[in-house]
Amino acid sequence: MGGVQYLVCLCMLLMTQSRFVYSEIQFIRMHEGDSVVFPCAVEQKNPPPFSVYLKRNWLNPGEVLFMLSQEEYNVHNDHDKTRIHVSGDPSDHSLNVTISELTVSDTDRYYCEFVVNNPVSEDERIPGNTEFVLLVSADAPESVDSRWVETCAEGSVVLPCLPAYGEGLAVEGVILKRQRGRAPVEVLYNSKHHHNNNGPPSSSQYPAKRFLLSSVPGPSSITYNLTLQQLQPEDSGLYSCQLLQRGRPDNSTRLGTRVFFVSVQGTQCLCSSSTTLLYALSAAVVILLLLLGFVGIYVCRCSEKPRPQVSVYEEMHAFNQKRVPHNQEVQYENKNSFLKKSCPENHYESPTGSSRPRNES
Repeated sequence: MGGVQYLVCLCMLLMTQSRFVYSEIQFIRMHEGDSVVFPCAVEQKNPPPFSVYLKRNWLNPGEVLFMLSQEEYNVHNDHDKTRIHVSGDPSDHSLNVTISELTVSDTDRYYCEFVVNNPVSEDERIPGNTEFVLLVSADAPESVDSRWVETCAEGSVVLPCLPAYGEGLAVEGVILKRQRGRAPVEVLYNSKHHHNNNGPPSSSQYPAKRFLLSSVPGPSSITYNLTLQQLQPEDSGLYSCQLLQRGRPDNSTRLGTRVFFVSVQGTQCLCSSSTTLLYALSAAVVILLLLLGFVGIYVCRCSEKPRPQVSVYEEMHAFNQKRVPHNQEVQYENKNSFLKKSCPENHYESPTGSSRPRNES
């Protein structure tokens, strides 16, 4: 049973760590000049937090602000002092951080970090319940479908490719574009150039083997999907895959109407895939327990001593020995009764069985 206990302990450890590390991620798309509110919250604790940080951890990692309980907050960048406002207090386990007059440079991944006093060791730092991915676009507001996709290092993601000019036109290929932070939009993959061996016109020089184009027949048309393989943390960014249609230009420097924010986690890959690992370990434990149960049943059955087999002759002989005395007794009684009844009664016979002489008158 040592192996079973080890697997159970490993499952519990992975479940505990996955609950501690993983938090909800909220994707926010805004435009320049807008305002955004980050609601920071943490689970109830005793004692309550005495301070809080707002940090960035993707394009420009660092502190945005720091606030002590019942005191004024301090903004790290002087330029942002007029744009950032805090309502609430960290001791209440929640507060709101508002950033106004957004610019493209505000695009990043934000999270709150609460600090709780620990009298016996170093203060405990607890991340907020939600992380915020903020995308600030310089374009005019339009109908854009933004989605969040997360994977681990050396992982892959599947991006659907949509038509740029509507349905009904012949499809000649697909084009994949990416934007990282404030960098311009770059073309990572163009199937027309790939098949012509011209290579994609991209500064990133993506190897063609990292792309896999597939098509799936649908009820009204064919759906094209592009798979990105062997991703690394530096590949995180905004991706858009569009169909190349006959008679339409493909030299646009803007992303499509459906944008995917691909976040590639490096060292946190184990935590993101812990669910699959837990299912596999649970299945292994169940199979091992079933095998141990079958082995135990088999051993118990083998340990039982088999009863000696008696031949048919011995059974019949024992049966006859039990029945013969009873039959003889019955036959003997019947025979005596027959003899007694067959003899006529003799009135001259004495009770003792001897004959008595007659008295002559």
